Amino acid sequence: MRFTAIDIETTGLGPEKAKIIEIGAVKYEDGEQREVFSTLIHPQTEGIPERITELTGITDEMVKDAPGEAEAMRSLLRFLEGEEVLLGHNIPFDFSFLKVAAGRIGEVFEYNGIDTLVLARLCRPDLPSKTLSAMCEAYEITNKQAHRAYEDACAAAELYFSLLRGCEEENRAWFEPKPLSYRPKKTEPATKRQCSYLQGIIAMHGLELTPDYETLTKSEASRLIDTLLAKYGRNK
Repeated sequence: MRFTAIDIETTGLGPEKAKIIEIGAVKYEDGEQREVFSTLIHPQTEGIPERITELTGITDEMVKDAPGEAEAMRSLLRFLEGEEVLLGHNIPFDFSFLKVAAGRIGEVFEYNGIDTLVLARLCRPDLPSKTLSAMCEAYEITNKQAHRAYEDACAAAELYFSLLRGCEEENRAWFEPKPLSYRPKKTEPATKRQCSYLQGIIAMHGLELTPDYETLTKSEASRLIDTLLAKYGRNK
C-alpha cells in the first residue's frame, strides 16, 4: 500500500478565510517511510491568533522568514507529483484548505483519501474519544509534538497501521481510499488598486509586512487595509 500521510496547522477553521501555517507530509510504501516534506508558512495577511499559538506552539517569530502560501504550495505539489492517495486524521479538513490554497495559484488539487478518524469510529466504537491524541494513547503510539504537522502526519500513519492489524478480514474494504471532494466558495482576487494602496500604507509606515499579492483575495485585502489604517492611520 502506498500513500502520503499529511497534516496541516492553520490560523482558523474556514479554508476561505483562515490560512495554513504549517504542512507536514510523509510518503509511505509497504509500511515504510520514503520521503518527508515539512514547512512552516508565513500567513502574511494576519498574525497567528494567540489560541493557535497556545495549541500548536507556532509563533509569529517562527514563521517570519518562512515561505508564503504560493511558494509552499508549489513545493508541496512537486513533492506530491505522481502520488494518488492522501491519509490523515479528519483528512477532509486538511484537503479543503490545501485545495483552496492550490486554487489561489491556479493549480488543481485532486486526490483519493484515507481518513483515520472514520476508521477509528468504525473499528473502535467502544472508545469514548476518537481524537488523534486519544487514539494514540489507546494504541500506545508516541507523538512527541501533538498539533504539529509532521508529527501528527506520522501519528496518523501509525494509527492506520495499528487499526489495519486489528481489523477483521471482512472489514478490509473500510481501508480502501475514497475520492476526496470540496467545493471552494467563490473568491475574487485583490484588485490592482487595493494592492497599490496596501503597498503605499506598508511603505509609508515602514512595516515589516509582505502580503502575497499573488494569492491575496479582495476581502483579505480590504480587511488588511482597514486593520492597518485603524492601527497606524492614513498619515505617518
